[in-house]
Amino acid sequence: MTRDMKRKYKEQLDIISHREIEQGQVVLLGDCIMENIDMAKYFPDRTIYNNSLSGDTTTTLHQTLYKRAIKYKPSKLFLSIGLNDIADETLSVKEIYNNIVEILTELKRRTKETEIILVTLLPVHPSMRGHGVHERAKDIDNIEVEMLNYYLKNYARRKHLRIVDAYKHLKNDFDQLHIQYTSDGFHLNEKGYDLYTSLIRQHA
Repeated sequence: MTRDMKRKYKEQLDIISHREIEQGQVVLLGDCIMENIDMAKYFPDRTIYNNSLSGDTTTTLHQTLYKRAIKYKPSKLFLSIGLNDIADETLSVKEIYNNIVEILTELKRRTKETEIILVTLLPVHPSMRGHGVHERAKDIDNIEVEMLNYYLKNYARRKHLRIVDAYKHLKNDFDQLHIQYTSDGFHLNEKGYDLYTSLIRQHA
């Protein structure tokens, strides 16, 4: 995470920590893919707290879990985390998965009434001809994304958690993020968010 990203992360976390909240609502928790959802456009009639933060990893999310999720006592919580861990290449896929399981275990222990819904990670498109490709799209191995999603889907099946399979709906035939849904191979464009949020709304 760059210095500017760390500064923005702290600023956004401070906003989340000090806002007035209504417990028992829906919380979104993830990295920039989820943070960049236009809440006014896609969820105009719902009280949904988007506590996602750009640059988030499984480690930083776990460290800030109380401020961003537990104290909200949400009725539902959508979780999508791990892409930045893959890009940073400091942890193996199994270690990232184990971190996510620790997050889920703590959520279940401390917010017993919350329904947790996992959102699968999106692949990237590392070679968009004629377009600028985001650095993260070059850093992320889609095979690792697919492997982590496989672990998460198996976990959800065993623990009887609902799962939003965004990966399945936004990938192309080569298991890359479909070019029609992205502007830079990593972030979603408007068409991508139309589909991504429609998948979440089905369970929100």
